[in-house]
Amino acid sequence: MRTSIRQTVFATTAMLGLSGFAAMAAPPGAGDPTRVHASTTPSGQAATQTRAATGHSMEGTIQQRVADLRAKLQITPAQQPQWDQFAQVMLDNAKGTDERFQQRVRTMPTMSAAENMQSYAQLSAAHAQDMQKLVPAFQALYATMTDRQKGTADQVFRDDAHGGDHARRGEHAGRG
Repeated sequence: MRTSIRQTVFATTAMLGLSGFAAMAAPPGAGDPTRVHASTTPSGQAATQTRAATGHSMEGTIQQRVADLRAKLQITPAQQPQWDQFAQVMLDNAKGTDERFQQRVRTMPTMSAAENMQSYAQLSAAHAQDMQKLVPAFQALYATMTDRQKGTADQVFRDDAHGGDHARRGEHAGRG
């Protein structure tokens, strides 16, 4: 099965807790045509606007994802400097994404269709730039990992690339 660059980027982003932004930033019909994007549904728009109005940001969600991933990967004290760098890039990316997305939500009511498409393009480009910043930070961390940690990281990324379907179905139950 061929995987597009877009699918790979969004799958990786899902692991980092930014999948909600990725789904909302993706133009309707882009990527998997069977996927319903939050921004294309009335309830998704209402939820997005509510989050924007209440000041809800992704930083708390990302902090929880960082903590969960750190625990799964069993980061050692020796790996802490690389982990801290990786986690900081994730948090910085989340903050920037949140700010860009909040701006989009504020301006969406007055956007034309062409402006809407341009806004999607800008979010997608910024997302790609954020991922380019994240890759070297993760590679530096990955290089310090034991084979067992690498195996865990590989599996976490695979599961998240598939939306966690394997884990939900219990296909990896008992693996450690």
